Amino acid sequence: MKRHFLQAGAVLAVSLLIALGLNAARPDGIPVIRPTKEALALRAGITPIHLDTAKLLQQDPNVLFVDARPRNVWKRGHIPGAMNFPEEVSDSLMPGFRDSVAFDRPLVVYCDGEECRSSDHLSKKLSQAGYKYVYLFFGGWIQWRDAGERTEK
Repeated sequence: MKRHFLQAGAVLAVSLLIALGLNAARPDGIPVIRPTKEALALRAGITPIHLDTAKLLQQDPNVLFVDARPRNVWKRGHIPGAMNFPEEVSDSLMPGFRDSVAFDRPLVVYCDGEECRSSDHLSKKLSQAGYKYVYLFFGGWIQWRDAGERTEK
């Protein structure tokens, strides 16, 4: 009896390994390990950046910072020169944005920080709308402010 359980366990383990291997090999397989936020951004054609790169890009007048937070939050403080583009109303704002911002202008999209998903969603929408250079600033407003960088209201 013990031998039958061992054999069944071995068959089950081999089957599981084969299934996991086939799943990993398929492009439409179920992800066993959730990809990182950076990997998801790269898959969507968006370049993830961190504070040091955001600080460098902020010095370039051609780069437009896009704040995905709600307007009332943006008014309390934002990265200097950042345009407010609340993600929750982005569909209604997109036509005007496309008319006023060139598709080849570099965009740095941010919201509150790593846990905020508004910048993820907005950066994908901008990329899908045809913007060529979309950067997703993971640390966002919280990291910028906490680093003692210049802000404006």
